[in-house]
Amino acid sequence: MAQVWEATDEVLARRVAVKLLHTHLTTDAGFVERFRREAVAAARLSHPSIVSIFDTCSSEDSEAIVMELVQGMTLRQLLDERKWLEPGHAVSILAQVADALETAHRGGIIHRDVKPANILLSNDGRVLVADFGIAKAGADLTATNMTLGTAKYLAPEQVEGHAVDARADVYALGVVLYETLCGRPPFTGDTEAAIALARLHQEPMRPRNVRAGISKALEDVVLRAIARDPAARYASAGDFRAAMLAAERGGTATGPLTFNPGPSGDATVATPAVTVDNTPPGSAPPTFVRTERGWLLPTIVIVLVAAALIIAGVLVAGGGGLPHIGGNSTNSSSASNGTTLTTADATAFDPLGDGNENDDEAKAAIDKDPSTMWQTQGYNDSAIKVKPGVGLVVTLADSATLGTLKIDSPTHDWSVQIYVADAKKDNLTAWGNPVATKTNIAPGTTSFDLQGTKGAAVLIWITNVGTDADDAGRFHARIAEVTVDQK
Repeated sequence: MAQVWEATDEVLARRVAVKLLHTHLTTDAGFVERFRREAVAAARLSHPSIVSIFDTCSSEDSEAIVMELVQGMTLRQLLDERKWLEPGHAVSILAQVADALETAHRGGIIHRDVKPANILLSNDGRVLVADFGIAKAGADLTATNMTLGTAKYLAPEQVEGHAVDARADVYALGVVLYETLCGRPPFTGDTEAAIALARLHQEPMRPRNVRAGISKALEDVVLRAIARDPAARYASAGDFRAAMLAAERGGTATGPLTFNPGPSGDATVATPAVTVDNTPPGSAPPTFVRTERGWLLPTIVIVLVAAALIIAGVLVAGGGGLPHIGGNSTNSSSASNGTTLTTADATAFDPLGDGNENDDEAKAAIDKDPSTMWQTQGYNDSAIKVKPGVGLVVTLADSATLGTLKIDSPTHDWSVQIYVADAKKDNLTAWGNPVATKTNIAPGTTSFDLQGTKGAAVLIWITNVGTDADDAGRFHARIAEVTVDQK
């Protein structure tokens, strides 16, 4: 629909973004008039998470909107890099989006095209929503069989050509939340049309069946937001935001859903459930695919009875004595009796930011001097928010089978993931899956079991920089010393 250019406002001497409509749209006088009218309406919106509109430009063959220039990346780019985000990170981003949408809805503006590409993550820590003006201006295009929006995020009523309200944006944001948590959208297909129609005839897979680590309460919030029937969704973006935050904090989400046949024979109408999964909201999700657990207790009883019979058999065969089971009485999986390996280099790792994370201080983490240390740049929030993390790569002199990583840090309540590879990688995806993860780490020495992984490079990926703020109120994680022991 448009191209975005970076430009200079010569009157106010500032850099701006200019969204230039494609030529074929500028020939439609009715559309241009609606575009101008709605751009003016969107410009009246004032919210820290809404991209500001400064002006409109018009000539014989062009129409443009001049808006705030945001330096950073889109949520789409972040998901393409990371695939999915941890629940806390996802909620912290999308709660801000919901707050922006609530402000827009109160101003009479429905976005109609909420998607990761329109959610901007700025370098200064803000989350912003873009394209309000164009989205509302194109509303009437649906009357000519020209559906606006991206198929993956369209609400069912948009697909069917019905009138939409704020709940269409709630649906789209629910789909974004689903994708951000699960690494895939709730509906897929070979074509855009197939994806759009899938939501009319299929049930979405429950998020906890797609990926572990999502609470029952947050799953219920997602399913209510993407209910097919608008009446079954949250009535407003503000309600959706409150439910997300409550679920993430361990509260109880209202209105958990199940998918039941509707009175018209529609097999996937979402309605509030009377009986629901009684898993506590803050508990860990199931590791099996089906969430129904009625068979679990009988299975445990059978296993215990079988174990008792086996032990009884051993006692009879062995004259009453229990057999000796080898191994130490302590948890040897996290212990390492190997020698400390030689480290060759330490470098900062910031593939999703500006590429510079106090690089010149990185070697302080391996200089065997605990009084010197590397620290991250300062962030406005301990959860970082503008990107999934930053890191430090420690390169070994030779490849080896790795046992234990030890990190000395004075940082409070920070969180990390540990990756191992044959060499330093340029992006996070190339590192594969983490071999160890810890959250809310206390100051001091922390050990990580590297599970005998063979490699020559270790990435310490920091997903939360902790609660230590400098005088300016910005948060840093600090690492004094890193050692790696052979398995």
